[in-house]
Amino acid sequence: MITTNDVAIVLFAYNRPKVTRNTIRSLQSALAALASAEPGAEKINIIVAIDGPRSNQDDQRAVAEVAQIAVSGLPDAEIHKGRVNRGLPAHLVETLDSVLGNEARRRVICIEDDVELSPSALLALLTASQVMQGEGYVIGAAPLHRDDSVEHQALLLDRRAHAVASDFLRTYIRTFSLDGAEREGAYGGRDHEGIFRWSTAVATKAGVAKPTGTSQDRMRELAWRIGQVQLVGLPTRMVRHRGYWGQHNTPWYALRTGQLWQRLDQRPWEGIKEEVVRALTERGPITPR
Repeated sequence: MITTNDVAIVLFAYNRPKVTRNTIRSLQSALAALASAEPGAEKINIIVAIDGPRSNQDDQRAVAEVAQIAVSGLPDAEIHKGRVNRGLPAHLVETLDSVLGNEARRRVICIEDDVELSPSALLALLTASQVMQGEGYVIGAAPLHRDDSVEHQALLLDRRAHAVASDFLRTYIRTFSLDGAEREGAYGGRDHEGIFRWSTAVATKAGVAKPTGTSQDRMRELAWRIGQVQLVGLPTRMVRHRGYWGQHNTPWYALRTGQLWQRLDQRPWEGIKEEVVRALTERGPITPR
């Protein structure tokens, strides 16, 4: 039986009503599949963490609409609304600090607002988590990329993985003034060259692979590699990224990276379960590089 009493689901959202609505619909299906397959499992706490709006009225209206969609689509969820736009790094750290500050919670499933989940996504992540040994791991809801990085759009991490990353992200935010509470749009206008130089020096000193970007995702992975956190991907795709328009994504980027052809695994859960358990049981020890 899958254990769920120490897990929370956090949906990170901001100002995209349409994609957020679609993500919530797929999350509803995944929750229903979990309840059907594991009727004895306890109900998982759900938090919708909405970053605050920027100062313009269009942004304020969009963020308010996202909050309404969250309340309607996930009526049992806790809705956390920011007052100002912090940007994803500060928003993520503050939210997960709060969620995992509850001693009863040891694991958290993080979902971004522009994805489609397979109905079996939650079942697969939770099953994989119960196969893992020890503390300090991150499980992506899709196979690892060629550079052994995880897909951040939907992942499960434990308390130690967050502790390792949060301290590093605070340094990243402070060093490059990336908190939107201090300067609107700070994260979007970050010093890419400066971050590349800084993170490359950190990675070289630690003897791990240097990051390939300047985003909070790449910085978290750098922290996880330094901290010897295990990075694991599911053997089959349980999440598909649909946010082709955004700060980091364009249709051309989706075409170049193959995201346009991502296909969710829609097989019955029992077949997926066997593959997940076998893959994680047989994978052997993972040494972050």
